[in-house]
Amino acid sequence: MYNNVKDSELWNHFREGDKAAFAALFERTSDRLYRYGLKFTDDEELVKDCIQDLFLKTHQNRAELPDVDNCAFYLFKLLKNMLVDAFRQQEKIGYISPQELPFHAEFVYDQSEQDDTDDEIHERFEQVLSLLSDRQKEAIYLRYQAEMSYEEISQLLGINYQSARNLIHRSIEKIRKEMNLGVFITLFISFIK
Repeated sequence: MYNNVKDSELWNHFREGDKAAFAALFERTSDRLYRYGLKFTDDEELVKDCIQDLFLKTHQNRAELPDVDNCAFYLFKLLKNMLVDAFRQQEKIGYISPQELPFHAEFVYDQSEQDDTDDEIHERFEQVLSLLSDRQKEAIYLRYQAEMSYEEISQLLGINYQSARNLIHRSIEKIRKEMNLGVFITLFISFIK
């Protein structure tokens, strides 16, 4: 029913109380939210619980939710804040803002299916990835894998628009010095879990 509906329209139907739109929104975003949540912790159950709570709370408060163009961005932001709250409750961290949360990008590929040339490229990729800070990795992830705008990235990282652009630009320059940017982005999208 909602397969060809834009996210913003789906969001509005959900806000109006459409249960099918709520289910479609969950189906469309839950895997992306799960992968994003795992960038901050390896506790899969915690991430699943936060996502479940996120959808429960958004459903309960749907009438008060803002009109958004990119519901995935809005849900990413909510999830990140919920994870910070969960970490505080579990006393895994003291006070930390969502912007200071460590971001872990794990490189996963099946070496048994790769040839020696691919192994060299993957090794180079891992070296370049290790040169990036957690913040740079998150910015690259949000820009190229989550396909968010600079404005959305700036809000998720708690920095201004120009700082978000500069952060991504500096990250790209660092990558370009070490390897082909297109190859890096392709590997980043394909193998970062």
